[in-house]
Amino acid sequence: MVKKIKIGLVGVGSVAHWGHIPAYQNDPRAEITAICDINEERLKTTAEELNVKEVYTDFNEMMAKSDCDAISVATWNNSHKDATIAGLKAGKAVLCEKPMAMNAQEAEEMLKVSRETGSLLMIGFCSRFGDDAMRLKSFIEDGSLGDIYYVKAGYLRRRGNPKGWFADKARSGGGALIDIGVHALDRSWWLMGKPKPVSVMGFAWNNFGDYKTKGEVYSSDLLDEKSAFDTDDMAVALIRFEGDKALFLEASWAQNIKEGLGYQEVYGNKGGAKLYPLELYTDIDYNQVNIQVPTSQVILHNAEIKHFLDCVEKGEETIAPGEDGVTIMKILDAIYESSRTKKEVFIK
Repeated sequence: MVKKIKIGLVGVGSVAHWGHIPAYQNDPRAEITAICDINEERLKTTAEELNVKEVYTDFNEMMAKSDCDAISVATWNNSHKDATIAGLKAGKAVLCEKPMAMNAQEAEEMLKVSRETGSLLMIGFCSRFGDDAMRLKSFIEDGSLGDIYYVKAGYLRRRGNPKGWFADKARSGGGALIDIGVHALDRSWWLMGKPKPVSVMGFAWNNFGDYKTKGEVYSSDLLDEKSAFDTDDMAVALIRFEGDKALFLEASWAQNIKEGLGYQEVYGNKGGAKLYPLELYTDIDYNQVNIQVPTSQVILHNAEIKHFLDCVEKGEETIAPGEDGVTIMKILDAIYESSRTKKEVFIK
């Protein structure tokens, strides 16, 4: 009988329940053997649902006692660093949810421990794992679009401001930008070939707070939590990279638009492309040609965690390493700093 990969979950809130747990259950190689959460009622309910005997309210105790092989960190953002470092030092492979940390300094600490221990550290950049994104990446890498010099991307909600810890900067580190904007930022940077960031001009606004819109309830499981509402509900940025490349990014939880949307546009000197659906724009024999590329529907967390388990089982190199998480955190920090100072911020 093939030995299962024992999984520990640190944080069993919403993202664990709709993302990590079903993804592990969907893969026959994995077995969830330990869970940890500071909410004892939720911990008990989840343990019963999963028939898990090992339960902890302290992740340090979990790392010391559990023989799990790998862990998913899906806590509040302000716990990502400590939970991840505890797992790495205990010899566990770690999949840490996005954003990697509260800031780049924390992310660098995590990466340092990963390098020192030799333990796998993968960041939960699940938007890289869509079939459309993967296919577009392959077209870029084979040179079909030429040199990618400009990208536009965004995730915009009309009314979708989460309550609870999401809107509390002390626990989240930021708002719409760090929560959903990070997906558009990371996927864009990855599609561009991960060029070195040079500088940022950014803007972040907190205009809506605890808005009251009839019929709109977002993250209803957090409505009983107190929220500071001191995070950004919208942010935009223009990011410069080495090689005269640029990215325009925008993200919102609340914005007066007709409807929410997510978009990704890529511009190269031989062709362009967009996602949702995946289309390519190029010239053939001096004729303009638009090509719609068929793609498969993929549950992003399933694909992400399959890759994580491949890395754990086979020693494969992850396509979402800690180094990438550090760079993304540096860009996020720079956007917030640029908004605060109203100046262009240069990235070291």
